Amino acid sequence: MSLIHTTVLSRQQKESVRALIEACRKAEPITLSAPSEDGLDYFLIYENAPEDDRLTAFSFLFFVPQEDAAPASVYTCEYTAFVHPARRRQGYFTEMLNAALAAADRFEKEHRCQVDFCFLTDEKSPDASAVLNAIGAEYWYSEYKLVRTLRENDKEYTAEVQIAKADVASGLYTASLDGEIIGTCALLPSGNETYLYAFQIKEACRSQGHGRDFLKGMLSLIAKDSAGRSGASVSVQVSGLNYIARNLYKKTGFRETESLSYYIY
Repeated sequence: MSLIHTTVLSRQQKESVRALIEACRKAEPITLSAPSEDGLDYFLIYENAPEDDRLTAFSFLFFVPQEDAAPASVYTCEYTAFVHPARRRQGYFTEMLNAALAAADRFEKEHRCQVDFCFLTDEKSPDASAVLNAIGAEYWYSEYKLVRTLRENDKEYTAEVQIAKADVASGLYTASLDGEIIGTCALLPSGNETYLYAFQIKEACRSQGHGRDFLKGMLSLIAKDSAGRSGASVSVQVSGLNYIARNLYKKTGFRETESLSYYIY
């Protein structure tokens, strides 16, 4: 067993990950996918060395600041794992999980913050449900993934709010009105898909059309950056209980593609 921890996937590794996920999808009707951009924590296990052997297991960590906490004080560590159907119940998941927990612990110490470790899973996987039950993970909540293909006319939209990039490293953007910041969101590009997350509008400024304006403004910005790329899309994840946000995304052309569940560990 050879475990690799990296923050940058090579082209060969990306191809191996795609093949592994495809094998998992053939065994179970899951729709979970995996990112491939630099900067995330990736864990890969090859059954034998060297690395060009078949990829047996893969997982990744994604640290997200919690919106209702003080700046950078509490993060949610989202963890997702894939193990080849023919190699399950052989210790691969445990090996990766231990490495991921150690990485989350280092992140917590380096950033002097609290990290809530959670699993992101597809309820269509009986094996995943069995593992989470066995290790005592507790159900937290469910989310939906919604996707929207970018259109040529998206680039023509001009937002009433002023959109500015606040932080290059994290991909954070702000929306301002009359010089006051009223909203934020962040972007995480992954191949031909851009993940839009942490989208929020100040409570006092809600129900006035600013959220829709900000969202359409972000779609315009992403469309301009994606010019020339066929099939570019934007994805979001929204809580099943957040009916207002789900309605906003659907009215802006997003469609539901995945149902995801979170379990606290």
